[in-house]
Parts: sequence; structure tokens; C-alpha cells
Amino acid sequence: MSDRPSAPGGGRNTSHPTGIRVVVAVLALFALVLGPVGYLMGVDAHSHAGSAAEWFTLAFGAAVGIPLLAAAVATVAGDRRAALWALALLAWPVVFVSAIHLTPLGG
Repeated sequence: MSDRPSAPGGGRNTSHPTGIRVVVAVLALFALVLGPVGYLMGVDAHSHAGSAAEWFTLAFGAAVGIPLLAAAVATVAGDRRAALWALALLAWPVVFVSAIHLTPLGG
């Protein structure tokens, strides 16, 4: 059993749903930007310091790990809609990897 008291009136236990959605939006922005940037740096690693594996690990961590973190935060806060939107971001790596390799950006 939880030690936390239930919400008054039997409602949701989220006291600040806007704050949770702002946190999820910031994490989503990080995932949307850092995933493709890390992947592009990995594709072009021969001209940059560091190995391609390091950049691909950063891209994977950002593109997959951050949305999972955002979904976990939203789930714990009781905001199912924000959690579902965060999980929908897991399709983003397929989009940007395909776009990078189908355009001249992929080298």
C-alpha cells in the first residue's frame, strides 16, 4: 500500500498536470534534437573526434531513453495522455534514420 493520501474526491493524484506536461515536452524536445544530431555525428565520425560507436550510443540513448524517461515521469504523475505521447516518440528514430539515409545527409 502507498503511504501517500489519495486525491480528494477520488480523482487523480496529480496536483500540477501542466507542470508534468511541460517536463515531458522539454524531454521530448531533447529527444527530437539530440537523437538526429548524435546519429549524424556518428555517420560522419571519421572527420570528428571520437568514434562512431560513441555517437550512435548517444543518439540511441537520446532517441529511445529520453522518451521512456518522459513516459515514466508522466506515468508516476498519473498523466496517461502525456505518457502515451511520450511513448509515441519511440517512432521518431525510425523516421530520422530513414530520412538521413534517403537524403544526401547520410553521406
